[in-house]
Amino acid sequence: MKPCIVLVGAQHVGKTALGKGLAEKLGVPFYDTDQMVTKTYGKHITVFAYEKGLKDGYNWAETEVSKVLVKKFLGSEPISAVISTGSGFYQDDTALEELSKIGTIYWLDGDINLGAQRIVEEATTDPAKKNPVLMTYGKFYNLYSYAVEDKVETFEDIRQSYLKLTIPTLKDFARIAEVTVKPKDASVEENVQLLYDSIVWDSENLKIRPAV
Repeated sequence: MKPCIVLVGAQHVGKTALGKGLAEKLGVPFYDTDQMVTKTYGKHITVFAYEKGLKDGYNWAETEVSKVLVKKFLGSEPISAVISTGSGFYQDDTALEELSKIGTIYWLDGDINLGAQRIVEEATTDPAKKNPVLMTYGKFYNLYSYAVEDKVETFEDIRQSYLKLTIPTLKDFARIAEVTVKPKDASVEENVQLLYDSIVWDSENLKIRPAV
């Protein structure tokens, strides 16, 4: 078994919250690659995407912090860390190849309609919620607008924009996943337990269930 559990999935399906909860339950550190990018380079991951595009910006940054994690945990005992990746992680095989050296890839196949609701909540003028590089279209802010050039004037426009970009990515997450976990419409604690239960504990070794 590899030393890390690597969480992938669409934006706002719970990777960070469940990843932190799982790490706490396992007694290991938690890492968020997006947060690592911000800490390392002083820029939010979406700044890289906006300034240099997906390949030369977003994917480059995700790959670089992935290399840092590989260097840290390669050869470690299982389970040494839980890692949450950015929602665009699937787009670049380089970053995937890096983290696959140290981690088993778990897809959090969450409810994207809930993710859409969360992006609506984020798309407010509340500085505590607003992403640093949300693009302004009409009255509201929308992280996805610069990518799909949608005109966003209502909360429903935001929801539709999120779904428009997210739905096609699900097949990619299914492709790279080694283990698939479907969070329930339940508390964080219950879903952390669900994620925890996807790990099969053996008296001598830790084994991962096959993808479902």
